Amino acid sequence: MEIKENLTQVKEEFKSDEKLLESAFRLEKLYSKYKYVLWALVVLALAWWGYAKFEAVQKDKRTQEITALYNEVLANPNNTAPLEKLQEQAPQLAELYNYAQALKNKDTKTLDTLSHAKNPIVKALASYYAASYNRDLKALKALDLPALQDFIHLQQAYLLHNDPKAAKEMKALITTIPPTSGIYPIASLLKHYPATGTQEGQE
Repeated sequence: MEIKENLTQVKEEFKSDEKLLESAFRLEKLYSKYKYVLWALVVLALAWWGYAKFEAVQKDKRTQEITALYNEVLANPNNTAPLEKLQEQAPQLAELYNYAQALKNKDTKTLDTLSHAKNPIVKALASYYAASYNRDLKALKALDLPALQDFIHLQQAYLLHNDPKAAKEMKALITTIPPTSGIYPIASLLKHYPATGTQEGQE
């Protein structure tokens, strides 16, 4: 009985080994068939990893160079060479610097130029301040800047403040500014001091 059990166990082991050999043979056959494809995929994966790593290093290097250049522009505002270099390497950052300087000096000519800037934020703000400094009501009305709409209406109202004939138009503009707006208190104050210079009763 014991010999029979041993023989059965040996047969089972042989079957197991046979299955393992069969699986190994299949894998070897599959590898032989697709080894070039597999190696190509490995090479491509390594190449992609290397390229991604290289791009990350280059991007970090470029960021550091532009930061250093921008700091040089800030440290030497009268030196045009670093600014010209910044305009070549990071034009939108240069536009932001020029906008800050123009706003500081109320340079309407530069603001007019920057109203066509590539940087959307600079373009929007420069357009608003150029129209405001030039007291250009027509230009203010033409601005399509939802984020600055309350400021635009307040500025229009302010420019109309000295024209008694425009009192209704001024009030209409102020009415568009909601109580939730940060400039609502200023708008309310302007509303109760019309062009005549006399304060109206509280509504």
